[in-house]
Amino acid sequence: FKSILERLIKKIYFNIFSYNILKKVTEYVEIIFNDLKNIDVEQLEKIYHSVKNSGIIIPSGEGRAKGALSIGVSEMAKSRNGKIVIDRSDIGFPGRTISEAAPILKKRYGHISLFINSSSGQSLVPLLDAQNFADYITSTENKTEYSIDIITSKADSPLARLSSKYGNMLVIKTKGLKKTNFNSAFKTTGIIEDTFSLSSGVLINAFAIAINREKPASEIPKIIQELKKDVKTIVTNEIKSNFFQQISNILIQKRSCFFAGLGSSQEVARISAVRLGHIKLALGDNVYVAGETTTPSPRPGDLLIAISGSGETEIISSWCRNFKKMGGIVASITGKKDNTVKSLSDYSIVIDSQMSNMEPNDFYIKAAFALSPLPIFFVDKLEEMGITLPEYITKWRKSIIK
Repeated sequence: FKSILERLIKKIYFNIFSYNILKKVTEYVEIIFNDLKNIDVEQLEKIYHSVKNSGIIIPSGEGRAKGALSIGVSEMAKSRNGKIVIDRSDIGFPGRTISEAAPILKKRYGHISLFINSSSGQSLVPLLDAQNFADYITSTENKTEYSIDIITSKADSPLARLSSKYGNMLVIKTKGLKKTNFNSAFKTTGIIEDTFSLSSGVLINAFAIAINREKPASEIPKIIQELKKDVKTIVTNEIKSNFFQQISNILIQKRSCFFAGLGSSQEVARISAVRLGHIKLALGDNVYVAGETTTPSPRPGDLLIAISGSGETEIISSWCRNFKKMGGIVASITGKKDNTVKSLSDYSIVIDSQMSNMEPNDFYIKAAFALSPLPIFFVDKLEEMGITLPEYITKWRKSIIK
């Protein structure tokens, strides 16, 4: 009878805890999608038209904003009506700078869009790219063949001013961020950009779908609403399960956490690792992305969170297999019910996503949302245990969850 009562108490506690988390995360998701409801229709029309009709897209950004951009433009490149996308860091980029590469790319592909995603509008790498490209546009006769297109939250920023002169700007007014009260040092690198990276990721993913379906900009809000329904269902189902509870119990312990993915999945891994890393670092632990040059070897008891749309990517499944062999714990987010990565996992989430060939795959942006409750869940778990966190983390949590 005692064991039955203990199980019942644990179940009631879990249900109450999950309900509180679900309420908070639902509010968090609403903030992100409400930001997208308020975008200017004319700005949307202009930037979408520029990206859609460009011969080539050069993506530029930093951190999570670059990750969100890379996920979206990658889907533009892979779809049936695909765009040519080339990153300045790619081996095949024909020049040391954009101004060097511009005449070559223009001759090969036509109109060039330097597509920038930057919440602050003053990120160093895209700012240097934009200034260099602006100088080139000024010096050339065919100015209409080039554009600087930016998604930002700061309409008066240096990048916004450049895009107003040489291209198009779309402002996402991140209301959730305006309520924050962070110190300036943390504001530039910390968790404050979460809502922007996710909202801009949704928007760019919607661009990819609309381009593939040959739809006008007026259809983009409908595509976003479709994704919102799916995201809310995914997040609700996850929180009602014990996935985050189990992962949080592992993270509380003294061990490192590794995120793994390839291609767009790696961008999701990087976005998620940064968010969780701030909290683990406060506890004296580390979070890494597998495959990076500075990533150390894992130790027994460490946690690997693998992200794979197919669940059959050979390198990811090999990492999972090796992680298990050396005594690690594997959790996974995949896009199919039955797959190798899931079979190698101790804990797993399966996301129902669009996986058709030559169509934009929404798995990656959904996976980013699927992992977004984990830091919120983890912070609440730590505070319940009486573990004191740095003020910037508690302010972050309170600023997005009212």
